[in-house]
Amino acid sequence: MFCPSCGTLSFPNPKGEIACTNYKCQYNGPANVVIKGADGKDVDLSQAKSSTAAKGRVFQVVKDSDERHGVLTTESYMCPKCDKMEVFAYLEQTRSSDEPETRMLTCKNCKHGWREY
Repeated sequence: MFCPSCGTLSFPNPKGEIACTNYKCQYNGPANVVIKGADGKDVDLSQAKSSTAAKGRVFQVVKDSDERHGVLTTESYMCPKCDKMEVFAYLEQTRSSDEPETRMLTCKNCKHGWREY
């Protein structure tokens, strides 16, 4: 809520009254704030209620941490085991920060993994 006198951000108490935090204003009283709603009607914000109730979420746990793939590339790398050209690739910092990243590669066909430094 904002102070109706000076516009300073103030928080109402449970009764809907605000005490302005601006030491020059010192407004104490009801937060008589009326604004235009989305439908064009006046809305009295002193009657507004807030809720902290958590709403239920629908989620699914995916356990694929052992199968980290990366981005599928074609025609860039060849699997040394099965000679296929579809390879998942991602970069990982395996050494100190002043060293370049390591490219981690996994074959889409046979799941063979290897590194490129």
